[in-house]
Amino acid sequence: MDSLTPAEFAALGAGIVRFLEIHGIELGSTPWLKALGEGLHEFRVRHDAATIKRLAGHERDEGLPTQKKILLRLFVHFYGDRAILLLHGYDKGGDDSQRQQNREIREARKRLTAWRAAEANRAKRQKG
Repeated sequence: MDSLTPAEFAALGAGIVRFLEIHGIELGSTPWLKALGEGLHEFRVRHDAATIKRLAGHERDEGLPTQKKILLRLFVHFYGDRAILLLHGYDKGGDDSQRQQNREIREARKRLTAWRAAEANRAKRQKG
């Protein structure tokens, strides 16, 4: 995600702020979020920032960067009622192959596993 265009970056930010932060796991019954199992979810951004803001019920913002094709994926984990861990993401528009998708999901799972191990260690230290 280091090489996002300004339009992609704006779209990702708008998606996170206007949908993911507000609706969280409730997006699971929408095209925005797909459960991948074991607590991992795929947040899907398919629109530019202006369209996302309009879909969220906000007036159209002029001057936002636009781009014809936006296809971003952000892998997340919902922790408790209010925390959302942003584990990994990529531009699916750059390579939409199943092989690439599986590689990105493996990376997200690896990061979630590492986070869970760190949390378990932290909990042990607090008890002991």
